Amino acid sequence: MRDLTRLIAHIKRLRWEDVYINYKNIELTSEELSLFKQAHERYKQNEPVSKILQQRAFWKHVFFINHDVLDPRPETELIIESVLSLFASDSRINILDIGTGSGCILLSLLQEFPNATGIGIDISNAAIKVANTNKSIIQIDNAKFEQCSWNTYRPASQFTVIVSNPPYIKTADIDDLSPNVKLYDPLIALDGGATGLTAYEEISSLAPNWLQPNGFLILEVGYGQSEQVINILQKSMFKIIDVKRDLSGIERTIIAQNK
Repeated sequence: MRDLTRLIAHIKRLRWEDVYINYKNIELTSEELSLFKQAHERYKQNEPVSKILQQRAFWKHVFFINHDVLDPRPETELIIESVLSLFASDSRINILDIGTGSGCILLSLLQEFPNATGIGIDISNAAIKVANTNKSIIQIDNAKFEQCSWNTYRPASQFTVIVSNPPYIKTADIDDLSPNVKLYDPLIALDGGATGLTAYEEISSLAPNWLQPNGFLILEVGYGQSEQVINILQKSMFKIIDVKRDLSGIERTIIAQNK
């Protein structure tokens, strides 16, 4: 019911809460009804409402998204909260967002830290276009987005903090994901290799050289992965500062410091 309400609200250009409360009194014109039927057909094919509407709320904004980027998830907001717990809002920090996708993490952080600067990198040129669109919509001037693999990235200077929500699903588990994820989120943003840990191993080996002394690396991890990722980080001489749980009690975000 809520999903269909969101579709109607978008078509009517109303708040979904108002449509939900007054749905018996909502009337659609013939043109609006045609748009709703088209959207509903896509919805019946398991396409997420966010992809149909090309928008998803994250932190304090509604971000433009499409099939080229991962849908922002509520649990990823823990990365924003983690950085806010480490620095004052007027700090002149320098942020790197690895695998930036829609740019939602970096742009949300730069809104919270107006004196900061940030770079988001992604191997997908299509994702970089989405991130730059969001940069223009939200009007964040202190962000830059760059298309490249993290394995080939060569930063001009070191960063105060690196954040990332990398792919962490085991390759063998991709087929078991719900259709609205495996069919509509880009595979490159989901597939974490045979163990689901490939990205963490690569990032942990690169990040020490990219971070300032005592800089921070903040990573989102999948269900049941926190202990393994901590071991990977400690082998790269990172000190574990904190592990934050999401609303389901799952250890979701790791804060590590560059020794």
